[in-house]
Amino acid sequence: MLTKSALALLLLVFCLVPATVTSGQSRAPITGEWSIEFKPKDPDTVQLTMNRGASHNWSNGIKIGEVEGLSRDYATAPAANVTLRIVRDAGTFELTGSFRDGKGSGRFTLTPTDSFFAFLATRGYPNLSDDNVFSAAMSGLKISSIDELKSAGYDQLTFDNLIESAIFKIDAASIADLSAAGYDHLPFQKLVEASIFKVNGNFVRETRNFGFGDLPFQKVIELRVHKITPEYINEFRQMGFNDLNLDRLVELKIFQVTPQFVNEIRAAGFPSITTQQLVNLRIFKIDADFARKAKSENPNVSVEDMVNMRIFEKRAGRGGQ
Repeated sequence: MLTKSALALLLLVFCLVPATVTSGQSRAPITGEWSIEFKPKDPDTVQLTMNRGASHNWSNGIKIGEVEGLSRDYATAPAANVTLRIVRDAGTFELTGSFRDGKGSGRFTLTPTDSFFAFLATRGYPNLSDDNVFSAAMSGLKISSIDELKSAGYDQLTFDNLIESAIFKIDAASIADLSAAGYDHLPFQKLVEASIFKVNGNFVRETRNFGFGDLPFQKVIELRVHKITPEYINEFRQMGFNDLNLDRLVELKIFQVTPQFVNEIRAAGFPSITTQQLVNLRIFKIDADFARKAKSENPNVSVEDMVNMRIFEKRAGRGGQ
């Protein structure tokens, strides 16, 4: 049995040993520099940049109402000292500094919310780094959103996936919207693509009016990426191109074949030109002026002849160098 003196010595040694970091331990504040710039075209939003050095920086728009103490008046004030706060589930930012001529800067301190990270640990995200903590606070990650994703079937996400879900506003409502439009159980990265390119249920239903039926999700993304609209398709159909498939429409967009370009080439003497020939003209940088000149020199000149002329010009130019 331990004597009183031995027990006291044991307790003293125990107290001197550094405590192991656990998910429930209070996290140290995170510091860095901030800057804010008002947006002339959007009176309700500022550009917020948070700088923690080379390791981790953020810059994104934020509503003025989300920054306690921030006023639109600072956009025109000659000089003003400020103390601002941004409250997020993951922690609270305290910003101190000043504004001059619509631009503000200073130092920030982020105080993490320990209960938030204790919750994350119970959901399989323990031992997060300061960069992770900073990302959670800056992105506006919410506890409720994590549970929503899990309920929707996305319960094996990485921590980076959680941050993406907050940045791109992927939640139960957006998932259900795409599901109702026919795209159920999409991989998480496809949900990210949908958010980035603004593909939602309404756009999916709109694509069905294009006449191509139900499309693979990636094809729907392509339509949005290349800004192919019903108006664009109808313009080409009204010009007599009624057999266009989706791949050809994307090709026309990529090579900037516009209705105006079609009319110019037709007026230059090629009324029966095909979409493939139009693409070839764009590839070889043949415009209406070139086509008119070629037609005046040889009334029987074809699109293929003009392409060959361009190829010969390029070869001759290289040979003369």
